[in-house]
Amino acid sequence: MAGHLLRRSKLRPDDEGFTLIELLVVIIIIGILAAIAIPVYLNQRQRAYDAAAKSDVRVLAEFEETYFANTSTYADLTALDADGEVLLPSKRDVMTIVYYSPSGYCLSAHNLGSNRTIWYDSAAGGIQPASASACPVTTSGTAGSQRTG
Repeated sequence: MAGHLLRRSKLRPDDEGFTLIELLVVIIIIGILAAIAIPVYLNQRQRAYDAAAKSDVRVLAEFEETYFANTSTYADLTALDADGEVLLPSKRDVMTIVYYSPSGYCLSAHNLGSNRTIWYDSAAGGIQPASASACPVTTSGTAGSQRTG
């Protein structure tokens, strides 16, 4: 009996490879891992786009405040560029000075890969919550300019 089992366990030259069931199990496992990993990757990419837009809007706000410290007024991108504060947005970011006035400014940033717009209102304390659809306090003034990275 032991000799019979020993003979069956030895591979013959034509018995190499994987069975169809083994291959199907591996493909199913890879599919399950992909179904978990792809949404996580897409969410991380969305968060990276939003972080780039937030960073750019903070830089633009800093430029506005620097310009204000020198001239006692806020300005659009042309005046900021002339003052030496040249804004270079991140790739695919659209930066906009929505309004500016002597008392404050409203900025927006939107990455073309994201569905979210970041709002910055100087009179309302900076970056607005994700639910904001515009600047809550600075709602009028001179329309500003826009730049795309």
